[in-house]
Amino acid sequence: MGVTEGSDESTPAPGEDPAEDAIAAMAGFGRVLMAVDDEHLELETPCDGWNVEALISHVVLGDASVPLLFSGEPLPSTMAIDTSILGPNPVATWRGTALAAIECWRSEGAMETVVQHPVGERPGHVFARFRLVDLLGHTWDLAHTIGVDAELSLPLCEAALEFLFPMRDELASSKVFGPAIEPAADADAAVRFLALIGRDAAPRS
Repeated sequence: MGVTEGSDESTPAPGEDPAEDAIAAMAGFGRVLMAVDDEHLELETPCDGWNVEALISHVVLGDASVPLLFSGEPLPSTMAIDTSILGPNPVATWRGTALAAIECWRSEGAMETVVQHPVGERPGHVFARFRLVDLLGHTWDLAHTIGVDAELSLPLCEAALEFLFPMRDELASSKVFGPAIEPAADADAAVRFLALIGRDAAPRS
């Protein structure tokens, strides 16, 4: 696949390093992407107005934004979805943008570098958390749509929750995700994270 989470002893545990967490979430998205066939591309996803092809395009654009922002290039406040960017091989296109993003995440000083994010100037570690949230959410969206297990990492979901929960009121008014759902008291981190962004991932009895 070309994008892996890494398993040597020097790799931080999930949830500890924003850059490596974003990379691990990219790898998780890639695992689900490998299960996508042409017949899935027109299926409607939980993202209002997006089919599978549009969702993949959004994630590819998000990964492509990483080197742009670290090079000092500002992004528009909204990025139009252009499915033509995927070309004839969406997996190959995703792999290329993912590898370029990984190079940026792992560059020296990236987590302290201030980037011109559409929500304002943010240090790299905050930008990495934004990507973590986006990738985890859309990994579940894609998996749910095509009928496979998303296998979301619970420590990564905990990290996403810790980052996102203080912004829950801002999140609700932004309409970036759907309205939050109240999860069960004993729900795991993945279910609680997805509930916060309006996805009902509670197991059915």
